Amino acid sequence: MSASLPPGYSPAAHPLTPDDHSGWAVIASSVGLLFVLLFASIRLWIRNPARPVLYADDIALFAATALATIQSILIISASDHGLGQSSKLLGDASHGTADKILYASDAFFLAALFVSKLSMLLLELRMSPEKWHMMLAKGGLVACGAAMAASIVMILVGCGGSPWQQISNECESLYNRWVAVFCLDVAVELYIYAVILRMLISLQRDTSKKLKAITMFSLRLPVIIFAAMRLRQLSMFRNSTDPFFDSVPVIVWTQTELAYSLAAATIPILMPFLIGLNTGMGMYIGENTIMQTRNDSSMNKGSGYGMHSIKRTHASRNSQSGDQIRGDNVMYKSSVISPHADQRSVGSDDSTRVIIRKTVDVSFSPTPYDVNGK
Repeated sequence: MSASLPPGYSPAAHPLTPDDHSGWAVIASSVGLLFVLLFASIRLWIRNPARPVLYADDIALFAATALATIQSILIISASDHGLGQSSKLLGDASHGTADKILYASDAFFLAALFVSKLSMLLLELRMSPEKWHMMLAKGGLVACGAAMAASIVMILVGCGGSPWQQISNECESLYNRWVAVFCLDVAVELYIYAVILRMLISLQRDTSKKLKAITMFSLRLPVIIFAAMRLRQLSMFRNSTDPFFDSVPVIVWTQTELAYSLAAATIPILMPFLIGLNTGMGMYIGENTIMQTRNDSSMNKGSGYGMHSIKRTHASRNSQSGDQIRGDNVMYKSSVISPHADQRSVGSDDSTRVIIRKTVDVSFSPTPYDVNGK
């Protein structure tokens, strides 16, 4: 006997019961969508303050975010029509509606997944002007686009006259198609990582900096693990006698893979965001280096100045060590430079102050020479 609810309360929309697991699908979709929107907001915040123009990889990522949002809404809608419920709780009408919704969600899932990979390849394309790097990145864009089209076609073809009936036992070849999609997914991910690894290894930079960059891009590799876990659940789902109830683990891993794939596309550009969280108070930096990349520069060509490390000078011979400095003798100076500034040195502002000077005008005229000495 179920307990009665107090006045003003209504039963949960998706209660978790032994015969109803639709709540897990709703939770996975909602948390994944929140995760995706959070990283998309961070990416927009990074780009907008200093550079109002978005790059191609940003546009691709936001397009993937929109597709993932639609896909998550479809999963939640399918939960309202019987997804996650046992067969004894469902009617025949709910089966057809949920089938069509899941059929559409698969298309949006694959589109969002591969567009996020296109975003990574577009990011790599603008990271280096080197000939072979650009050829590899452009080739990856073509291959990724072809893989996306092939994956969507393979899944949407369906079986028989009702292609949306994909979770019934009548479509036995559907699992083999998902295996092919998994292979394309992993191949593109490994290609993305190989392209960036080749570029970073060939750079003449400090090993620590290269390892930091490699680590940032390596954080995308768990997408392969999530895809493998999803395929494993699909393998267990093939022989299910209650497909709507047993498909919840597949949905959970689907949302996990999609959310992490979109979030991982933003991780490589999070460094400015993380640096912005560090105020630098309480520490002394011995060297300051201003670095400007080819694509991120907003100044006109030829207006930039290469800045070298600034070494400390000792103000007194009585100082004990060059690494020790008293806090009460420190003067911090900050300058704000406009990206449209004129061509002058960033540190030459002091030389442009008002200078008072005195000028003396001297004029003379030659006197004719008298031959008589007068």
